Amino acid sequence: MGKLREFVFLGTGTSGSVPNIHCLIRDPPTCEVCMAAIKAEPPSGTQPLQLPRFSKNRRRNTSGLVRFMHSDGRMRNVLIDCGKTFYESALTWFVEYGFQRIDAVLLTHGHADAIMGKRIDDLRQWTIGPRHHRIQDVVNVYLDQSTMEVVRRAFPYAVDTNKATGSGEVPMIKFHVISADQQGPMPFIIEDELVVTPFEVEHGKAGSKPYMSLGFRFEDLSYVSDANAFPLTAARIVKGSKYLIVDALHPEPHSSHFSFSQAIQECLYALPKGGHGFFTGLSHNVLHDDLNKYLAADERIRTAGITVEVGYDGQRIPINQ
Repeated sequence: MGKLREFVFLGTGTSGSVPNIHCLIRDPPTCEVCMAAIKAEPPSGTQPLQLPRFSKNRRRNTSGLVRFMHSDGRMRNVLIDCGKTFYESALTWFVEYGFQRIDAVLLTHGHADAIMGKRIDDLRQWTIGPRHHRIQDVVNVYLDQSTMEVVRRAFPYAVDTNKATGSGEVPMIKFHVISADQQGPMPFIIEDELVVTPFEVEHGKAGSKPYMSLGFRFEDLSYVSDANAFPLTAARIVKGSKYLIVDALHPEPHSSHFSFSQAIQECLYALPKGGHGFFTGLSHNVLHDDLNKYLAADERIRTAGITVEVGYDGQRIPINQ
C-alpha cells in the first residue's frame, strides 16, 4: 500500500487572498500584514528573491498537495482544490520544488476559492498538446454530487468536450463522483493504494440549511479547509489524527469559518499527545509570526502536549520520514 510522505501548503489564505489590494492602494497603506505579504523573505544563506515566494504572510486560496509513495516507487501528488490562485501557486511551488504530475484532484466544495475563476480550466496545462509534450493524458478529479453540479454549469466543456468552442484545447479530466450513503460520503482509494476518507463539515448556510463542505483524512493526516462546525461524524473521523490542518480565519467568530479559538479547540479534541495542528485559511488580521507566538504561549495547547502553528504558502511537512 502507498505510504504518506509529505504535505505541501500551496495556499493558506481566504477566498480573497492576502494581500488585499484595497489595503495596498490606501494612501498611506496601513495594513501591516498586507504590506508584509509583498516583501520577500528568502531562506537563510540565499540571495534576496525578486518575488515574495517565501513571505509567510502571502496567502493564496487554500490548497494543498498530499504526496505519497506508491509501491511502484513513484511519488504520487494529490491536489486538494484548485481555486482562483491555483495557476500562481503552481507556477511558484511546482516549479520551485520540481513537482510535475497531478495524479488526482480532490475538491472540497463548489465555491470560487476551491474550483472557480478559470482554475478547473488551468488543469489543461497538464494534458493539452501533442502526446510527447504532455505531462499526462488525463487528470482524475474526485468530488461530491453537489460540487459536480456546480462544475457542470460553470465548465460544461470540461465535463463534455463536445461543448467546447474556439481552439478546442480543453482540460482532459475524468470526474469521479464520491459515493455516499445515509451516513455521508464513503471512503475511496486513489491509484489503488491511498485510502481517502471524506467527511462533511458545516461551512455556513445555504438558505436555512447548513452548507456542507468536504474534509479528508489520509492515514494520520486530516485536512479541513472550509468549516465553522464539525458534525459528530466528522469529529469522530478526525479524532486521533497525528496531523490536523484546520480552517482558522481570524480572531473573531465568523458565520462560515472557525475563529482562532475554535480552531484551537478542534486541535485539542482531535490530536493525541505529540500531535501537530496547522492553521490555514487565514485573513489579513494578524502577522504570521505574531500568531505563532500566541499559539506557542497558549497554556491549553502546552498542557495537552501538542503543537499548533500557522501554515504558510510553500511549507513542506514531512510525514513518516
